[in-house]
Amino acid sequence: MGRGTFTLASGELESLLGGTIVGAKTAEGKALPVDVYAKTADGVYAVDSRQRIVYWNPSAQQILGWKPDEAVGKHCYDVIAGGDYESQRFCRRNCPIITAARRANPVGNYDVLSSRKDGSPVWLNVSIILPPEGGRNGICAVHVFRDVSERRRFEQLAQITMETVARFSAGEEGQVETKPYPPPGPPLTQREVEVLRLLASGVPTEDIATTLGVSRSTARNHIESILAKLGVHSRLQAVVYASQHDLI
Repeated sequence: MGRGTFTLASGELESLLGGTIVGAKTAEGKALPVDVYAKTADGVYAVDSRQRIVYWNPSAQQILGWKPDEAVGKHCYDVIAGGDYESQRFCRRNCPIITAARRANPVGNYDVLSSRKDGSPVWLNVSIILPPEGGRNGICAVHVFRDVSERRRFEQLAQITMETVARFSAGEEGQVETKPYPPPGPPLTQREVEVLRLLASGVPTEDIATTLGVSRSTARNHIESILAKLGVHSRLQAVVYASQHDLI
């Protein structure tokens, strides 16, 4: 690392509960007594393994309107309540982000459609910071987000413009579509994908079990796991979601 950079020492994230970070050090080993997350213009919140918010910085309040004492202690999926660009709920219990964080798997940035405290919609671009191994202290993931609503408006305007031009351009094929950064898809196993494809073909549970050479209860457990991971309540909804997100 170059001069002026800093590393996070094991144990510093416990101070998120008090709203400050201590234990951060420069490359020269000097203490960095700065509340890094409080000084950023991006909203920042941290969650524990149960998805309860344990830290909420001032910029998070500025962007979404929720004060720290209103957000801390609540589940992140109740406060952020984000959806994807196809109006499917993304923020939920055991979402793909938390599932990846629990396994210490990195996650790329993504967009979600959230709502401010006053109910107005806001597009957020979210990045995930995973605490170092051995230094989690109850912190599962740190979410860093910024308001990209203006960017989304320009993207949607560009899409409308391109679609209009395409309609008046004879002989041109295809349609250009502008979408935000999609949230990560649910981590389905290979067997769950097989079950999902059978569901899409209209195969009942008993025949799924026969096809896969498993018991009916095992097939039913696979289906229940799929519904939970996709955040849907029926087989039909699961098939529709899988089709929209190119899972099958």
